[in-house]
Amino acid sequence: MINILFQTNVLNNLNVARGVGTYTRLLTEELKNNQEINLIKSSTLEKNEKVKINITHYPFFDLFFDTLPISPFKKVVVTIHDVIPLLYPEFYPPGIKGKLRFKKQKLALKNVNAVITDSQASKADIVKYLGLPEEKVHVIYLAAGAELTKQEDKFIRKVSRKYKLPKKYLLYVGDINYNKNIPQLIKMMKFVEDKNIKLVCVGRSFTPQEIPEWKWIETQLALSDVTDRVIFLSTIPSEPADELAAIYSGSIAYVQPSLYEGFGLPVLEAMQCQTPVVCSKNSSLIEVGGDKVIFTEPTAESLANAVNDVFSWSKTKRAKLIKDAYKWSQNFSWEKTAEKTVEVYRQILENKS
Repeated sequence: MINILFQTNVLNNLNVARGVGTYTRLLTEELKNNQEINLIKSSTLEKNEKVKINITHYPFFDLFFDTLPISPFKKVVVTIHDVIPLLYPEFYPPGIKGKLRFKKQKLALKNVNAVITDSQASKADIVKYLGLPEEKVHVIYLAAGAELTKQEDKFIRKVSRKYKLPKKYLLYVGDINYNKNIPQLIKMMKFVEDKNIKLVCVGRSFTPQEIPEWKWIETQLALSDVTDRVIFLSTIPSEPADELAAIYSGSIAYVQPSLYEGFGLPVLEAMQCQTPVVCSKNSSLIEVGGDKVIFTEPTAESLANAVNDVFSWSKTKRAKLIKDAYKWSQNFSWEKTAEKTVEVYRQILENKS
């Protein structure tokens, strides 16, 4: 039996609601079912409890904060989801303290036994920007939560009434960071032919705040004159996921306009909820979308053209493409994610990585 200490203490309240929180929750749930390991969450480990830990797994790595010890006493695995701030440094300024912490974090990485990341795109970035050898970085894909599935029409209508959703809407789910490209998503609405269509944006960050990203959103709403066609929902719970699944299920199409992603989980979530996906053709999104999404450039005009194309589909074509995309999404599962994670544990205990 392999004793795995899963370091959940690095997850603050904000991270719990983000992708890293979903990753930690769904992975640990699946790892508990594996007979080879004994999973111990750091949040439940008593200080005086004597357990021989074989491997410590850090599910979260922050480039500019101390989330990884420099000299670990045990074998260590760390998950680095992406290094996007290093690709767009002008939009993710770390400050002097952040730069110092970044050097410390890079030093700490030299002592880890293995790094897990979400995509081949992220692996290439980690090798390039963090200077890690390729053989130390393992790509393990994520998956949509099993509870995110197509909802019944009756429940979709109920959720629609609760949140006062429009009859016809496009959907985006996620954050508002620079790489998410939200201003172009909003501008897209200028070029959507059916002016009765609205855009629904779901995420905790879609609320007025004093940060540049929100100012960009406000400015673009005014410039594009689409304020009355964009709806922000910041209170949709991630657990239970049935309401979010209903919002996915009720949308005409899901739009992922990102300039760059480390994975792009909402793309799979939309597929599982049997909603067509319009998606930027870049980074990990190419891996996640396969040939089952409508790829386009991350510009307002290109995104709108792809959306307009979706509107032109016949019922037969729409049904077929949705079915194919759903089938593709089932290639990803948290069971597979957990199995491959345990493989990494085995390898480092056998000193093969």
